[in-house]
Amino acid sequence: MLISEAKQALRTLADRLQDTLPEGRERAESDLAEILLYLIRLANRSGLDLVAAADRKVQHDAQQGPRPVADAADAEDDSKSRLRPLRILIVEDERIVAADLQQMLHDLGYDAYAIAAAGADALSIARQTPPDIALMDIRIRGLLDGIETATTLRREFNTAVIFVTAHADDATLDRAKHVEPYGYLLKPINAPMLRTTIELTSHRHRRE
Repeated sequence: MLISEAKQALRTLADRLQDTLPEGRERAESDLAEILLYLIRLANRSGLDLVAAADRKVQHDAQQGPRPVADAADAEDDSKSRLRPLRILIVEDERIVAADLQQMLHDLGYDAYAIAAAGADALSIARQTPPDIALMDIRIRGLLDGIETATTLRREFNTAVIFVTAHADDATLDRAKHVEPYGYLLKPINAPMLRTTIELTSHRHRRE
């Protein structure tokens, strides 16, 4: 019953999008965006991946028939891999920035399970509990900078790396490219930008 009512409400919003009046489209787009963000946050807290699910649905509909057994098995394995929230390691030597980032991640439904201020600390944490994703500041404390630390995380744990930086010279960015990061985030970071980057990173990482 609830699902039927929800579908009907979405159809009403979709009809409003067909309205030629700009205010009708703007209101519908705003409502749909709010619903989408709510569903994504709810799914994240439940360990679900709406992006991957939607991708599988589109592929299924395009084939106009049941998916092969091998694809069904892959989908089941992919679903099992997201029974828990994404585990994210924050590597940031500014304590206030790191704490704010961790709280933002928790609010979005991710498991921001640890903060490291230095490369050696990050590797030590990863060897105890490997992260799915590392949010890596390029300039951190210690002998290892963020790029060297990211290289080791990718090699040893297949961790997807997202670089976080306020500024970087061309030489540093050129070095960072060789790590093949899944994205860059420029400080200051806001929640929508963070969520979008993480979800796209997670989806691409699993597909690869």
